[in-house]
Formats: sequence, C-alpha cells, structure tokens
Amino acid sequence: MAYTARLHQANDRIGLIVMASFFCVLTIVAVVARFYSRRLCRAGLSADDWLALASLVFILALNGIFIAGTVQGAITGHSPIENNWPVTTDLEHLAQKYKYAFQTTEKVAFGLIKLSFVFLWKRIFNRARQVVVFCWVMVGVLIAWFLAFFFATVFQCGTRWTWNWAPIGIFLTQCANTLTLLTVFTATDIVTDFIIMFMPVPMIWKLHMPTKKKIGITSIFMVGLFTIGAGIARMYIYLVTSYDKETNPDFIADFTLFILWSEIEANIAIIVCCMPTLGPVVGNLWGRSYPVLRTIVSRKWTLLSVDRTNTKTSSNSREPFTLELGFRPSGKHSYDDRPWRGVSGTVVTAGSADVEEEQYRNIQGIVARTEISRTSEINTTRPLDSMVE
Repeated sequence: MAYTARLHQANDRIGLIVMASFFCVLTIVAVVARFYSRRLCRAGLSADDWLALASLVFILALNGIFIAGTVQGAITGHSPIENNWPVTTDLEHLAQKYKYAFQTTEKVAFGLIKLSFVFLWKRIFNRARQVVVFCWVMVGVLIAWFLAFFFATVFQCGTRWTWNWAPIGIFLTQCANTLTLLTVFTATDIVTDFIIMFMPVPMIWKLHMPTKKKIGITSIFMVGLFTIGAGIARMYIYLVTSYDKETNPDFIADFTLFILWSEIEANIAIIVCCMPTLGPVVGNLWGRSYPVLRTIVSRKWTLLSVDRTNTKTSSNSREPFTLELGFRPSGKHSYDDRPWRGVSGTVVTAGSADVEEEQYRNIQGIVARTEISRTSEINTTRPLDSMVE
C-alpha cells in the first residue's frame, strides 16, 4: 500500500509577510554584527566574511521574492481542482514565475552560505593541515554542487523560457525531469549541511581544555541542527506533494509549503553562519552593561522609618509591623553635597514590638520597587546611614 499524507496548508498571508520581514532584519543584523566583530578584533576581513555579505544579498532577494509572491497571492493561494488535478489559472502562471525565480536564486544563496562556513573553519583551524586539506576539498565540491544545480534549474526547460511558467501539466511533461532534480538537490543539501556543521567538532574535542568548555563550544555549532531540520522538513514536503498528487492536488498550496521551508532554511542558515564569529560583540556588550548592572546590585537599602503604632501586644507575640525602605546609589556623586534619599516603599512583615534595632537591620529577602530622588530635606525618624544589607 502506497504511503499517503494530507499536508496542512499555510494560509496566513499577513503572518508570512511579517515572518519574512523579520528575517530581513535578523539577517542584516547578523552580518553587520559579524563585520563589527572583526573590527573589534582589529583583524582584516577574510574570504568567509565577504562570502557571508554576498550571501546576504541573495537572501534578501529571496525574502523579496517571497514577500512579493505573498502580497500578490501566488504564495498562500489555491488552485481550482477538477478530477484531482489543478485547473490552469492566471494565478498558477504567476506562482510558476515566482517558483522559477525563487529556485534559481536559492541555489546561489545556499552555495555562498556553505562556502562561508567552510572558509571560516579553514581560518579557525589553519594550523591543522588535515582540516585545511579537507576544507579545500569541500570548497571544490560545493562550487561544483551549487553551479550544477543552478544551471540545471535555469535551463530545466532548455531555452524555451516561457515553459518554465507554463501550466503544471505541460511543465512536468515537456521540461526536464524536475521531480528527480529537486529530490537530489534537497537530499544533497541536507548531506552537505550535516558535513559542514560537524566538521569542527572532532578538532574541538582534541583541544586541551576542560570538558565543560568543549561542551559549551560544541553546543554553539549544534544550533546548525535547526538548518538541517528545516532542510529535512522541506524535503519531506516536496516528496509528499510531488509523488502523492492524488492526496495533495492543490499545486499553489503545495508550492507555498515547499517555498516556505526553503525560506526558513536559508535565513536560519545565514544567521547560524555568523554566530561563531560574534564572540567579541557579545563580550563588548557585556563589558558595557556589567558596570551598570553592578551599580544597580550594589545600591544600599536604607531604613527610613519603623511604624510600631499597630503593635499593642506583648513582646512574645508575632504581630505585623511596617518598615519604610528606600535605597541610594553607592559611591560619591558629583552633583552636589545634598543627601540622596530613596522614595520609600512599604514592606509589611511579621515581627515583635520589642525586637532590637539590630534585628531590623538584618532583615533579608525584602523586595521593594523604588525610585531614586534627590531632596534637600530628610523627613524620617531614622538616620540615613542605618543600612539594611
């Protein structure tokens, strides 16, 4: 019995437009951060950086094609069905045009991203001769891979260009065997991704460093599993929609799913490609934010007042009493010599009426939301320097 599967359709047009627009922002930020990281290191740009920039151009082109197709309804649209076969419409012609543009562009985008990865590993492990040799082998394989599939897609109907967006029946019978072509492309895409993502792992575990650090560094590269996962999802959808037309006859809906996962894979791939280079950027951001966080953490809590008016029981009873607390920044300030006071917050807790003052100072676990204000008058009954740590 043949395997059949009815796929869910992607119909949220606004959601897909927002997703693609968000990917545009993320990919630009990732590549810009990569170049900024190289500047922080005071290192010149390498081949992997320029390849990442070139791939960004094609990724943005893919996002533009995806958004335009979604706006015009070619993506998220539907084909009328008669006798379990899509009926040719103007929308189908439009979808075929977007499909042709997207699939030719993605071949170059994927090829450049993979090459950027390989040149990055070559730069990082340049002292390991075996790794360098393997990187050059992969460079040759990847160039041949993406050029072969690029030209095979461009000339899938020979020079009869209009057949590329002909009705699906003519396209499948008169052009090259596109089903086999795309099946091989998606399969080899996953294989090459797997090889590239796991290339540096053996070298990392040969380094002399604590096991925890090895695991931490390896986990960074494991983010690439998202790219592989998107590629597997795309291949599954393509196989189901291409070889099970009786269950999934809606060409435009099937085309939407296939192109959606290609879009996700391409954008995640370039983000993951830039992640191993962003260490200096993360360190710089932490270096700038740490003093601010340290200042906030080091602020001292000040006991402003104690309200005992509601406490009328004996010293052995446990009745509520009220503390009014504020905090002030530690260190000297250059504004003037006037004291700083925290706007008081009220904390009610259980205590005794005759608890010694030292016990008030040692109360822990108090959480109060306050704001810093600067005043010239002190209207509290407790001295400013009595601190609750």
